[in-house]
Amino acid sequence: MRLSLIMCTRNRMNELLRFNESLISQSRLPDEYIIVDSSDLPLDQIPTFQNKMKKIEELIQVHYIHSEKGLTKQRNIGVKSSTGDLLFFFDDDIILHTDFLKEIETTFHSSSEYWGGMGNITNEFQREKVLGFKKTLIEFLSIGYKIFHLLFLLEGGSKSGRFTLSGFTNLPHGRKDFTETECLSGGLTAYRKEVFQEFKFDEMVTGYSYMEDVDFSRRVSFKYKLFYNPKAMCEHWHGEGGRGDLVENRKGYMCNYRYFYFKNIYSRNKSSILAHWWSVFGLFIEAIPRGVTPLKISKIWKGYILGLIEFKKNKFKWLKESS
Repeated sequence: MRLSLIMCTRNRMNELLRFNESLISQSRLPDEYIIVDSSDLPLDQIPTFQNKMKKIEELIQVHYIHSEKGLTKQRNIGVKSSTGDLLFFFDDDIILHTDFLKEIETTFHSSSEYWGGMGNITNEFQREKVLGFKKTLIEFLSIGYKIFHLLFLLEGGSKSGRFTLSGFTNLPHGRKDFTETECLSGGLTAYRKEVFQEFKFDEMVTGYSYMEDVDFSRRVSFKYKLFYNPKAMCEHWHGEGGRGDLVENRKGYMCNYRYFYFKNIYSRNKSSILAHWWSVFGLFIEAIPRGVTPLKISKIWKGYILGLIEFKKNKFKWLKESS
């Protein structure tokens, strides 16, 4: 199989260079590496980036494209520019373990029924330990988090790989067994090239593009099987840039969630509307411990309210254009 790796990035050169170090250590290198960059200053004009890329260009065929910003737009550009049989998509703040590409390719080789798949993020506790929390406290908080999210049908209530009735994901990260899944994380995902003859990333999803991966994998999984391979391991160290103001961030999150829900869930199961509103209520409740300070809580709530208003105003237009 020919492997194409598509990296969409914006104003995060250091994260991208760190990813590149893990890429060149892969036991199975990709055949081509497509960087779709929307940075304000194109990365290929920065001497440090140019120098650091020389090593990787000796090993892999690299295509650099500067584009307009927008993750879904950039991913579609990368797909059109690719020549591989398998297309890999990574976030720039991912660090790959040595056999990631090899493990995913092996699954596609041995199991022709799968059309998409992903690996496993291994460092959930480690990120929190860096912030100064003790592991026992994090484990306690993690149990509370899962119970709350399970109760309100929010993402992360379980590791089933299935969607909740309200349209949130239960990604299987941390599971030790290979499993079929309905949802894939966009930052560590691969699909067969044939998938893109039927589907493309929804360019209606703008801004930080929350849930674009949820939307895409849900549409694909209605028709084709997807997998989770725990042997394909990586770490996710969230980058600082790209998330914007807290109010705008939460506004975009609410807008995108409701758009995804009505597009993919409500259209197939109208009785799920009560579960949807129950989850919306849960998001407002969750903001209280998440926000910590009254000012931060108020900003989260303001963002959610603006998101509800924005979606209501544009609902029919957006859903009509996406159909």
